[in-house]
Amino acid sequence: MRMHTGVYWSAGSEHAANQDSLSLQHIKLRKGECLLAVVCDGIGSLACSQEAGALAVRQMTDWFYQEGKELICENSAKEMILLALQRQFYQIQENLTTFQQTQNIRTGTTLTGLLLVRNRYYLMHIGDSRIYHIENRKNPFAKLHVKVRCMTTDDTNSQGCLLKCLGMAGEDRVFLNTGKIKKRTGFLLCTDGFCYGNEKLRIGQALGPVLGWRRTGQSGKGQNTGLKNGVIDRRLELLGEQAVKCGSRDNMAAIGIVLE
Repeated sequence: MRMHTGVYWSAGSEHAANQDSLSLQHIKLRKGECLLAVVCDGIGSLACSQEAGALAVRQMTDWFYQEGKELICENSAKEMILLALQRQFYQIQENLTTFQQTQNIRTGTTLTGLLLVRNRYYLMHIGDSRIYHIENRKNPFAKLHVKVRCMTTDDTNSQGCLLKCLGMAGEDRVFLNTGKIKKRTGFLLCTDGFCYGNEKLRIGQALGPVLGWRRTGQSGKGQNTGLKNGVIDRRLELLGEQAVKCGSRDNMAAIGIVLE
């Protein structure tokens, strides 16, 4: 299964700096392609929020190339990988606690991540960033139908205030899940500034057609030619611009993934 990716990162319409962090790691091993995608949104009302998100992203990236890569190469069971991810969140939480104590501050960050290994995904989530699953279907009349499903639940109250995050909430409250993936589907990871307004409709319109990317060859028959470089990046940029038009004032970070 081939994996195509794109990235979007913007300070937004009213900020000089972007406190969101992201990491996209895509490698090819003997057993196939694997990928780690992570987005973090530092809590702006707390001190050093950008550093908190960067620390979490950096430590997840280190885990991927050290313990994660080893587990993948050993074809470890899904339970072992989930346990390793849980332990890594304990470590991130411990390091954030130490950072707060040494700096005499309070800080925190959301974290939403996705690990793709062959035909399985591993989902990690705490906070109000999101992961969307996009599926391209055809109805009996051969018209394109796109289904967009949010795979995460915002850890917020009825007033929209954040209830959980790394740094200020226990690592045991991180949500972990796993499931099967298939071709001609996609994922979108994004911080809350990016998923603003009628986001499912906009995501489906922008990324849905990419899942069935085809063009007509010289013979006049549809030929699957794969995705061109930059296609997903440009569509994420379009979604970012639409979020601003809908009223988003926040920082934005997004990662798009298409499975072919």
